[in-house]
Amino acid sequence: GLWQSPCSTNNIIIHIAHEEDTQRRLNNKLTVGIIINMLSVTNIFACAIALLGCTIAQAFVVTHSSSKPIMRMSQDRNKKRIASLAGDDDDEEVHQTEKEGAVRFLGKGAHAVVREGVVLVAPSHEYNHFLMRSAVFVHGIGINDYGEHVTRGVIIDHPTAFTMGEMGGGSITGVLAHNMLFQGGDNGNDSCILLHPYGNHAIFQGEQESQQQSMIGTSGIYEGGIMKLMDEADEGNIDPNGCKFFFNFVEFTDSELASLLESEDSDGDAWASVEAPPSIILDNDWNRGDAWSRIRNNIRTHLRNNN
Repeated sequence: GLWQSPCSTNNIIIHIAHEEDTQRRLNNKLTVGIIINMLSVTNIFACAIALLGCTIAQAFVVTHSSSKPIMRMSQDRNKKRIASLAGDDDDEEVHQTEKEGAVRFLGKGAHAVVREGVVLVAPSHEYNHFLMRSAVFVHGIGINDYGEHVTRGVIIDHPTAFTMGEMGGGSITGVLAHNMLFQGGDNGNDSCILLHPYGNHAIFQGEQESQQQSMIGTSGIYEGGIMKLMDEADEGNIDPNGCKFFFNFVEFTDSELASLLESEDSDGDAWASVEAPPSIILDNDWNRGDAWSRIRNNIRTHLRNNN
């Protein structure tokens, strides 16, 4: 379930049409100005190419491994790492959120629980371009290509202006081509991640072991399986809105994550950790900061009721 951009000039065919009159040039400049105000820096390049009449021959190529693969650690060993970072997690908290729409608070600051399947919620004082007003779903914890123990996640409420059909270079077709592409983060070598809730669905039963789906933590969410999901969505066997595509991801080393969690303002606001249901994480209709705002409201209510 991964698409990787070759990002070479051989894969970009540029056709620049000559302007016929001054009015056309003014209209193009106005359009560029509007779109620049609407999109993130990452999307401006792609938009500019489209406005100049450029054609991206292939934005993403289907592959079966990450450009920077992560080797997941054993569950017991990983729990020890998590405990050293953010305090231990009791047995009652390690379970799937059962109530639809419920958000379960797992701690904040240095006491926030960090494990696969949780959502990390930024404080109001976070000013990093990608992380400000963000809710980050942790989809992987393990060792990267450089031997570093890292935590990876995707920002669940930063949509781009493009669909997968527009950016998939023909690799994503049918119903799923209409799904929006979200900006998952600033790492990943222009790769795309697909998350969905259908790992235990009948469509994956009987698959070879190498193709079977593995749940991310206890979240009820799975990664990959694009070819199968495209077919099943076209057949009407699954809801395509359950499939969510992310361009790149965020990645933190242990020291970076510890520093992030320890950052607390004078009002006690800090990064927080929650469990959230797939309906929140996989919502394709979020605008930037929507999930962040909703989860923050849930956290404030929880803290107010428990003080």
